[in-house]
Amino acid sequence: MAVLRKRDVLGRYVKGEIHLLEESREIRWASEQLRKSADEFDSTKTYDIFLSHAFKDARIVKQIRKELISKGHSVYVDWVEDKQLDRNKVNKHSATVLRNRMNNCRSLIYLTSVSAEKSVWMPWELGYMDAKTSRVAVAPILEDDQNEDDFTGREYLGIYPYLDLTVDSFYIHDSAKSYVRLQPWLQGQNPSV
Repeated sequence: MAVLRKRDVLGRYVKGEIHLLEESREIRWASEQLRKSADEFDSTKTYDIFLSHAFKDARIVKQIRKELISKGHSVYVDWVEDKQLDRNKVNKHSATVLRNRMNNCRSLIYLTSVSAEKSVWMPWELGYMDAKTSRVAVAPILEDDQNEDDFTGREYLGIYPYLDLTVDSFYIHDSAKSYVRLQPWLQGQNPSV
Protein backbone atom coordinates (compact mmCIF):
# COMPACT_ATOMS: atom_id res chain seq x y z
CA MET A 1 0.00 0.00 0.00
CA ALA A 2 1.38 3.41 -0.92
CA VAL A 3 0.64 5.91 1.84
CA LEU A 4 1.37 9.46 2.86
CA ARG A 5 4.45 9.73 5.07
CA LYS A 6 4.25 12.48 7.66
CA ARG A 7 7.86 13.59 7.03
CA ASP A 8 7.25 13.82 3.25
CA VAL A 9 4.06 15.87 3.58
CA LEU A 10 5.62 18.16 6.20
CA GLY A 11 8.74 18.50 4.02
CA ARG A 12 6.62 19.75 1.10
CA TYR A 13 4.77 22.05 3.50
CA VAL A 14 7.98 23.61 4.88
CA LYS A 15 9.32 24.08 1.34
CA GLY A 16 6.19 25.97 0.28
CA GLU A 17 5.81 28.29 3.27
CA ILE A 18 7.32 31.77 3.14
CA HIS A 19 6.84 32.39 6.87
CA LEU A 20 7.10 29.26 8.96
CA LEU A 21 5.95 29.55 12.56
CA GLU A 22 6.89 27.01 15.20
CA GLU A 23 4.13 24.41 15.37
CA SER A 24 2.61 25.59 18.68
CA ARG A 25 2.45 29.20 17.40
CA GLU A 26 0.91 27.99 14.15
CA ILE A 27 -1.77 26.07 16.04
CA ARG A 28 -2.51 29.18 18.13
CA TRP A 29 -2.70 31.24 14.92
CA ALA A 30 -5.13 28.75 13.37
CA SER A 31 -7.21 28.81 16.59
CA GLU A 32 -7.38 32.61 16.40
CA GLN A 33 -8.55 32.33 12.81
CA LEU A 34 -11.35 30.08 13.98
CA ARG A 35 -12.54 32.74 16.39
CA LYS A 36 -12.67 35.49 13.79
CA SER A 37 -15.89 35.96 11.89
CA ALA A 38 -16.12 34.64 8.38
CA ASP A 39 -16.69 37.36 5.78
CA GLU A 40 -19.98 35.90 4.70
CA PHE A 41 -21.35 32.44 5.28
CA ASP A 42 -22.40 30.85 1.99
CA SER A 43 -24.48 27.78 2.71
CA THR A 44 -24.80 26.94 -0.99
CA LYS A 45 -21.11 26.58 -1.80
CA THR A 46 -20.24 23.06 -2.96
CA TYR A 47 -17.00 21.10 -2.64
CA ASP A 48 -15.50 17.97 -4.12
CA ILE A 49 -13.93 16.89 -0.83
CA PHE A 50 -14.66 17.25 2.87
CA LEU A 51 -11.27 16.81 4.53
CA SER A 52 -11.88 15.09 7.88
CA HIS A 53 -8.89 15.58 10.17
CA ALA A 54 -7.51 16.23 13.63
CA PHE A 55 -6.72 19.89 14.22
CA LYS A 56 -3.31 18.95 15.65
CA ASP A 57 -2.37 17.91 12.09
CA ALA A 58 -2.93 21.47 10.80
CA ARG A 59 0.29 21.59 8.76
CA ILE A 60 -0.44 18.27 7.08
CA VAL A 61 -4.04 19.35 6.44
CA LYS A 62 -2.87 22.61 4.84
CA GLN A 63 -0.43 20.77 2.58
CA ILE A 64 -2.84 18.02 1.49
CA ARG A 65 -5.52 20.66 0.85
CA LYS A 66 -3.06 22.70 -1.22
CA GLU A 67 -2.07 19.65 -3.27
CA LEU A 68 -5.69 18.63 -3.88
CA ILE A 69 -6.59 22.18 -4.93
CA SER A 70 -3.59 22.29 -7.27
CA LYS A 71 -5.11 19.25 -9.02
CA GLY A 72 -8.39 21.12 -9.54
CA HIS A 73 -10.41 19.83 -6.59
CA SER A 74 -12.40 22.03 -4.23
CA VAL A 75 -11.72 21.11 -0.61
CA TYR A 76 -13.63 21.95 2.56
CA VAL A 77 -11.64 22.38 5.78
CA ASP A 78 -13.73 23.82 8.62
CA TRP A 79 -11.14 26.22 10.07
CA VAL A 80 -10.36 27.56 6.59
CA GLU A 81 -13.90 27.95 5.24
CA ASP A 82 -15.93 28.57 8.42
CA LYS A 83 -13.67 30.66 10.61
CA GLN A 84 -16.61 31.65 12.79
CA LEU A 85 -16.76 28.14 14.28
CA ASP A 86 -15.10 27.92 17.67
CA ARG A 87 -13.54 24.52 18.35
CA ASN A 88 -13.50 25.32 22.08
CA LYS A 89 -17.30 25.68 22.13
CA VAL A 90 -18.61 22.89 19.93
CA ASN A 91 -22.38 22.85 20.16
CA LYS A 92 -25.53 22.03 18.20
CA HIS A 93 -24.92 24.99 15.88
CA SER A 94 -21.39 23.78 15.05
CA ALA A 95 -22.70 20.31 14.26
CA THR A 96 -25.43 21.79 12.06
CA VAL A 97 -22.91 23.86 10.12
CA LEU A 98 -20.71 20.78 9.59
CA ARG A 99 -23.69 18.68 8.54
CA ASN A 100 -24.77 21.34 6.04
CA ARG A 101 -21.24 21.51 4.65
CA MET A 102 -21.07 17.72 4.33
CA ASN A 103 -24.40 17.86 2.47
CA ASN A 104 -22.65 20.12 -0.05
CA CYS A 105 -19.62 17.83 -0.51
CA ARG A 106 -19.27 14.98 -3.00
CA SER A 107 -16.86 12.92 -0.87
CA LEU A 108 -14.88 12.68 2.33
CA ILE A 109 -11.17 12.03 2.73
CA TYR A 110 -10.38 10.80 6.25
CA LEU A 111 -6.84 11.85 7.25
CA THR A 112 -6.04 9.26 9.86
CA SER A 113 -3.01 9.78 12.08
CA VAL A 114 -1.88 9.39 15.67
CA SER A 115 -3.74 12.63 16.46
CA ALA A 116 -6.86 11.48 14.61
CA GLU A 117 -7.14 8.43 16.86
CA LYS A 118 -8.23 10.82 19.65
CA SER A 119 -10.87 12.66 17.63
CA VAL A 120 -14.50 12.21 18.59
CA TRP A 121 -15.79 14.17 15.56
CA MET A 122 -13.98 12.34 12.77
CA PRO A 123 -15.87 9.03 13.16
CA TRP A 124 -19.14 11.00 13.17
CA GLU A 125 -18.13 12.78 9.93
CA LEU A 126 -17.06 9.48 8.37
CA GLY A 127 -20.32 7.73 9.22
CA TYR A 128 -22.43 10.64 8.04
CA MET A 129 -20.69 10.89 4.66
CA ASP A 130 -20.58 7.13 4.15
CA ALA A 131 -24.35 6.94 4.58
CA LYS A 132 -24.91 10.02 2.43
CA THR A 133 -22.54 9.49 -0.50
CA SER A 134 -20.59 6.19 -0.22
CA ARG A 135 -17.64 8.28 -1.46
CA VAL A 136 -15.31 7.90 1.51
CA ALA A 137 -11.58 7.18 1.39
CA VAL A 138 -8.94 6.95 4.09
CA ALA A 139 -5.59 8.76 3.85
CA PRO A 140 -3.20 7.17 6.35
CA ILE A 141 -0.57 9.62 7.58
CA LEU A 142 2.22 7.43 8.92
CA GLU A 143 4.87 8.40 11.42
CA ASP A 144 8.48 7.97 10.29
CA ASP A 145 8.90 4.75 12.26
CA GLN A 146 5.67 3.14 10.99
CA ASN A 147 5.82 0.50 8.27
CA GLU A 148 3.08 0.95 5.69
CA ASP A 149 2.39 -2.81 5.69
CA ASP A 150 1.68 -2.62 9.42
CA PHE A 151 -0.89 0.17 9.13
CA THR A 152 -4.31 -0.88 10.32
CA GLY A 153 -5.80 2.13 12.09
CA ARG A 154 -9.17 1.69 13.70
CA GLU A 155 -10.60 -1.60 12.52
CA TYR A 156 -13.55 -0.04 10.65
CA LEU A 157 -11.19 2.01 8.46
CA GLY A 158 -10.23 -1.19 6.64
CA ILE A 159 -13.58 -1.29 4.86
CA TYR A 160 -12.78 1.90 2.94
CA PRO A 161 -10.48 2.47 -0.02
CA TYR A 162 -7.41 4.60 0.57
CA LEU A 163 -5.99 7.75 -0.98
CA ASP A 164 -2.55 7.54 -2.56
CA LEU A 165 -0.32 10.23 -4.04
CA THR A 166 1.71 8.55 -6.76
CA VAL A 167 3.95 10.43 -9.17
CA ASP A 168 2.11 13.70 -8.62
CA SER A 169 -1.39 12.22 -9.11
CA PHE A 170 -4.01 11.17 -6.57
CA TYR A 171 -5.52 7.69 -6.76
CA ILE A 172 -8.11 5.79 -4.76
CA HIS A 173 -7.09 2.16 -4.08
CA ASP A 174 -8.98 -0.89 -2.87
CA SER A 175 -5.72 -2.83 -3.09
CA ALA A 176 -2.31 -2.47 -4.73
CA LYS A 177 -3.78 -3.68 -8.04
CA SER A 178 -7.26 -2.16 -7.80
CA TYR A 179 -7.34 1.61 -8.20
CA VAL A 180 -8.85 4.60 -9.97
CA ARG A 181 -7.77 8.23 -10.34
CA LEU A 182 -9.37 10.59 -7.85
CA GLN A 183 -11.47 12.56 -10.37
CA PRO A 184 -13.32 9.54 -11.85
CA TRP A 185 -13.80 8.22 -8.28
CA LEU A 186 -15.47 11.50 -7.32
CA GLN A 187 -17.79 10.97 -10.30
CA GLY A 188 -18.82 7.51 -9.05
CA GLN A 189 -16.28 5.14 -10.64
CA ASN A 190 -14.95 2.50 -8.27
CA PRO A 191 -11.40 1.10 -8.19
CA SER A 192 -10.78 -1.82 -10.55
CA VAL A 193 -7.87 -4.00 -11.65
